[in-house]
Amino acid sequence: MEILFDNLNFMHWLVLGLALIILELFLWTTFLLWVGASAITVSIVFYLIPDVDGLTQVFTFLAISVAATYLSKKYYPIKTVDDELNEKAKTYIGKECKVSSMEDGVIKVQIGKSLWFAEGTDLSVGQSVKIVGVEASTFIVEPVKT
Repeated sequence: MEILFDNLNFMHWLVLGLALIILELFLWTTFLLWVGASAITVSIVFYLIPDVDGLTQVFTFLAISVAATYLSKKYYPIKTVDDELNEKAKTYIGKECKVSSMEDGVIKVQIGKSLWFAEGTDLSVGQSVKIVGVEASTFIVEPVKT
């Protein structure tokens, strides 16, 4: 096992880090960003301290990667447009609106000037409905009982 890690030097870590960051550009996960940054950090450390065995380099890389990934999840959580829409959609639970259109099984309800997707049964265009839940950014609606 030591033979595998004996020839590691700073250049290996630098290439690994750059490759992971470039790969991240295509994947959009942000996970590889922190692992790649950790590899580049290890590269800089072992450029400044060149006489360190390979197994120590690997363990240092693993420790920095785990720490960077944990801290990134804690302090820089990923917010997507869907998350923001879902949070906004939850504020409408309990409100009434009208069915705006029903085409090819796609139901849309109008709230103010915006249209939202909806799911429900026994609905017709122009009918008043009550929002009872949200799945992703789609309202779950029920007909209003008059």
